[in-house]
Amino acid sequence: MDMRHGGRAREVDAELRPSQGSVPEGLAGTLYRNGAGNHLSDYAIDGDGLVSSVTFAPGAPVRVRSRYVRTRSYRASLEAGPGPTVRLAGSNAVGGRLRNLRLPPAESQANTSVALFDDRLLALWEGDLPWELDPGTLETLGRCDLDRALAPAGPLARRLGTPYSAHPCWDPEAAELWNFGCVYGPRPRLEIYRSRRGRWSEHLRSIRLPRRYMVHDFAMTATHLVFCLGPVILDLAAVVSGRIPAFQAMRWHADEPTRILLVPRAGGPFRVVEADPWFQWHFAGAWDDGTDIVFDLVRFRSWTVMHEAISSMSHLTDPSCLPVGRLWRYRVSASGRLESHQIHAQPLEWPTIDPRRATTRHRHVYGASSGGATGGMALSAVARYDTEHGETDMYDYGPGHLVSEPLFVPRDAGVLDDEGWLIAYENDLAGESTDIVVFDARAVADGPVCTIPVPESLGYTFHGQWVRPPNGHPPHRTAARA
Repeated sequence: MDMRHGGRAREVDAELRPSQGSVPEGLAGTLYRNGAGNHLSDYAIDGDGLVSSVTFAPGAPVRVRSRYVRTRSYRASLEAGPGPTVRLAGSNAVGGRLRNLRLPPAESQANTSVALFDDRLLALWEGDLPWELDPGTLETLGRCDLDRALAPAGPLARRLGTPYSAHPCWDPEAAELWNFGCVYGPRPRLEIYRSRRGRWSEHLRSIRLPRRYMVHDFAMTATHLVFCLGPVILDLAAVVSGRIPAFQAMRWHADEPTRILLVPRAGGPFRVVEADPWFQWHFAGAWDDGTDIVFDLVRFRSWTVMHEAISSMSHLTDPSCLPVGRLWRYRVSASGRLESHQIHAQPLEWPTIDPRRATTRHRHVYGASSGGATGGMALSAVARYDTEHGETDMYDYGPGHLVSEPLFVPRDAGVLDDEGWLIAYENDLAGESTDIVVFDARAVADGPVCTIPVPESLGYTFHGQWVRPPNGHPPHRTAARA
């Protein structure tokens, strides 16, 4: 399955055994991941969502399952013919401008991330409602409006629903899941949502935006939501005219600042602090330090270089084509004073932290990196960054390989230390194969403690979630959603 030339990963349901090492004792739970299982254009994001689950259970083989989300885009991809037959985020449908005038501006591919909350598994894509899946079988149950929280007033809004981002933030102390959605219409706005364990999801507030900013991720402290509104602005007229798709209509305005938007979780006025322009996809984490708000993110020089990188699948493994993102830390005081510095020179993307430390101070950031500190960034290495000492612990698979974001799994969920594992997918593009790899989180450079080959590729995945259910097995849902 050659992802670089329009191939399609086949769905898989199999028991697996390690080819190297052994599954660590005590590792029990399910890793869910989502990404592009096929490619309908050369644009790196134009792939239908292939959700996979990898279940570790004591005394049993590792079990893998993958299924495509049955979106309209996926069903259309089964039709014969060159080029996309529906409008995608990075590519127009074949057939000319008139084929690309209908709403929504792009068909959901539900391919960016997954979130399991209250036994509800959601495939997420920031331009649409979530798609609900059965957590056990991965069967598609349908689009989900989170108990009407994503169904605002108005006939068009009711038909399309309100977008729900692919990056919700979890507060383990409050047992709350927060998220947002960007509405890019005539009056652009940011919608804020909260889901609480065992209760209905709710729409909390709407914030008018001065521009149609591309907002992919946010961070959360115990008191605030943090958004970085970089000067990447959607040219809405170009999109609705059918001329170009949404991602090609994102414009970089280098003469404008990045605006840091701080929204109190308890309600009340928000604050805006201006900074030099930068582009970023992802935050690592955030916390309150007294009255200061501190957050870490991966910063890139501009959207222009990033867009060039993701505009072709061939760029993913070519270091000369990929821009370098590096880990930065920002601090905003109660008076609005802004301080920032680069934490480390080593390239980084897909940053993660121990999820138990969400909304609190963290020391280690995990991510995908490259083998060198200079040049472009082919994401071939699993890395741990020590933000206090500026040290990096890294294992590089080398050219022709891609690793996913590594997720931290604690050895003992009840002990808040750094003992645990990093779990990731490692893709050999030449061999068109996927391995599930497990690292000791405190000795990454020693290499994986366990490598588990998968009989079929699991695609080019973006984000995932580790779930440790009380009984060690994933729950099941059978009720369909609207």
